[in-house]
Amino acid sequence: MDKNVIVLGIGRFGEATATKLYEKGIYVTAVDNNYKKIEKIANNVSSAIQADITEEVAMKSLGISNYDIAIIATGTDLEASIQATLICKDSGVKEVIAKAISKSHARILTKIGADKIVFPELDTGERLAKMISGKNILDLNQFSTDYSLCEVKAKKEWIGKTLIELDFRNKYKVNVIAFKRYQDMILDFDPDLPIEKEDSLIVIGSNENADKLAEL
Repeated sequence: MDKNVIVLGIGRFGEATATKLYEKGIYVTAVDNNYKKIEKIANNVSSAIQADITEEVAMKSLGISNYDIAIIATGTDLEASIQATLICKDSGVKEVIAKAISKSHARILTKIGADKIVFPELDTGERLAKMISGKNILDLNQFSTDYSLCEVKAKKEWIGKTLIELDFRNKYKVNVIAFKRYQDMILDFDPDLPIEKEDSLIVIGSNENADKLAEL
């Protein structure tokens, strides 16, 4: 089943996240109290609605509980950020991702139930969109400006083959640093180890090559 996402607060970060999600085929609703922002983004998302994200009645009227993921993209207004997070959690949204502007802000959001905290200086809206929309990628962590670490589910054509047989490094331009098999992490593995159906590969590579692998 395809995910549906609601982005609350359409500033620079919220706009980038919402539009990138929409480009990747995700059903995304953008919500902001500012009509001009809603008017600007309307053609680049599935739906755009003017509403106060701190008003519980308004949020429930949007069917907030029906969304798989809510992204609280407002950060500078701490009260709005906290209130929107509480409303989403109380409404039963499956996953709430909240933007934070400081460690203390992040601690508060975590305590009230936010499932993931995003710091705009580390996570861009585009990369968050890739993480949410990826079909094969389980987790994507940009740990530097140029390189990413990611965990990728074994693809059908890999099963029963080894990294050597697949010529994995040359073909995908990334390095496999571990296997994840039945929740166990295999760090010291033989390159002749056949890949199994339920395996995931932990790989490291440039952001460009990691993204290409994630989008296959």
